[in-house]
Amino acid sequence: MQPWWQKKITVGAGMVGSLLLILQSVLGTIVWPTYKISQFPLAMLTAKGTSYEYAFKTLQLVAGSLVLVTLIALIKYAVATEKTMFSRDLKLLAIIWLLWLLVQFLWPITLDVAITTTPVSMRDIVSGLLIIVMALALIQLGRSARKNNFESLRNALTLLGILYVLFNFLAYVVTVIGWPIYGFLDVIANDILAVAMGFLSWYFMRLAES
Repeated sequence: MQPWWQKKITVGAGMVGSLLLILQSVLGTIVWPTYKISQFPLAMLTAKGTSYEYAFKTLQLVAGSLVLVTLIALIKYAVATEKTMFSRDLKLLAIIWLLWLLVQFLWPITLDVAITTTPVSMRDIVSGLLIIVMALALIQLGRSARKNNFESLRNALTLLGILYVLFNFLAYVVTVIGWPIYGFLDVIANDILAVAMGFLSWYFMRLAES
């Protein structure tokens, strides 16, 4: 009987999760006119006490879980095919992804933080560290991919990892100087991360059995 982690539906689950994450900002704009995609961070959709807090938390949880299912399936694949370094780096990425998901779900920002400029908080520091280690994990996985002759995967993960840090940094800079485009850059940064996970899922779904 075919193992669950070899099925296309399992390996491809991350693509669905990535698409849901990308659609967050679009759905937020449609259902909640107060949310301005160019001005406010994506985290505003799950801020405490907002109208659609639990709806978007549920969406993030479902999407993040689908990506996690794919990461676990790929870890199984890497172990079964004795790709030791690739397996190690996938495990690292899965752990960081899970931490990122837990921070978004269990430690949401408040509405006043979302719509005003506030001093740097402990959550900001933790989120910043997660951004850096997430990017490094993507780049490191790209290096492992190269050693296993997954050249296009290596190129994509390396580029997306760099862009993820860059756009988060730009989002911080425009906040400091007071330009009202923080939300736009924040959405791009989050979409870049979603695209990275979606590409990883798509890359191996092509190789999976039906």
